[in-house]
Amino acid sequence: MRRLLETPSQKNLWLGTLLAFIGLAAIFLYLRSLDAQLAPYGIVLFEFAFTPARASEMITAWGVVGAHAARQSLLVDFGFMPAYALAFAGFTLLAARAARGRWQTLGLWLTLAPFVSWFFDATENFVLLATLSNPASSLIVLAGISAAIKFALLVACLLYMLGGLVATVWRKAR
Repeated sequence: MRRLLETPSQKNLWLGTLLAFIGLAAIFLYLRSLDAQLAPYGIVLFEFAFTPARASEMITAWGVVGAHAARQSLLVDFGFMPAYALAFAGFTLLAARAARGRWQTLGLWLTLAPFVSWFFDATENFVLLATLSNPASSLIVLAGISAAIKFALLVACLLYMLGGLVATVWRKAR
């Protein structure tokens, strides 16, 4: 893990992170346009359906057009995963490099969290794609669990990044 303090170089880390963030932002905007077709339920609510009855309710409310948009959203999300994983990992690593002691060690480990999140996101998407074809499947609970883990890992990184930003501002202000 200590190797992450030097590799990639700071310049390459910033460049890669910014490129990943641009990709993340572009795909996010497209996903939002698809999500607009899923009223009254968005794709995140579908991720947390947890029960076949709830999933069926959502799919029925969407109709054919909405179910198609949901499928398209889930497929595009496979391209979104590497973008957010690289962006979150990059920003987390930048914050870790600015930290010291145990906080730095925590940040180095959290740099892996977006890639673990990617695994849970892919698992969730495979289950949701299957659920669109078979809403009665009890596997939907796996999608909800996977989504909860995914978001928890990404929120942990986000909180670490924000904490790093606050600490940096605090140090410079003193």
